[in-house]
Amino acid sequence: MPTVPPYAAISHRQEAFSGVYIRAVCAVTGCAIEVPSIDHDKIDYSVRSRVVGSIRSKPQIDIQAKCQMSGVASNDPVSYSLDLETYDNLRDPMVSNPRILVLVLVPSNVNEWMDQSEKTLVMSHCAYWVSLKGAPSSSNATSQTVHFPRKNVFNPTALQTMMSNTSNGLDL
Repeated sequence: MPTVPPYAAISHRQEAFSGVYIRAVCAVTGCAIEVPSIDHDKIDYSVRSRVVGSIRSKPQIDIQAKCQMSGVASNDPVSYSLDLETYDNLRDPMVSNPRILVLVLVPSNVNEWMDQSEKTLVMSHCAYWVSLKGAPSSSNATSQTVHFPRKNVFNPTALQTMMSNTSNGLDL
């Protein structure tokens, strides 16, 4: 694969790639996805489903996306340093829509993030999710380490389960 010229900063590419990953999961799941026009609450995407549950119908989950160039996960849980403002917004137990943090891990070399042939499209590596609802406040000055259990892979099955749980009034 030829070297990709630096058309955009790596941080912009990471943001775009994590969004594409989330959009792909939504497409396979059959969920609608929107980008809020103003980011007041550290929400990058709002995902909606047509699921009808025992408590609610057509649930919505709000997502904050992050991307880390660390390669394939080797530790369980996967750790990520999150700025305090985002941490505090995501831990708010009073919001009407559940919120999750999705961390997409990619290779250190941007040229390895995606591979394509006529048969396959491969995005490397994996995404994990965590709900911070009700997490304790942090005594740190600028950031809080967040832990993603490796069993929390963000994939179509996980998103369908989250939507079902949300429509049935369950926490994520």
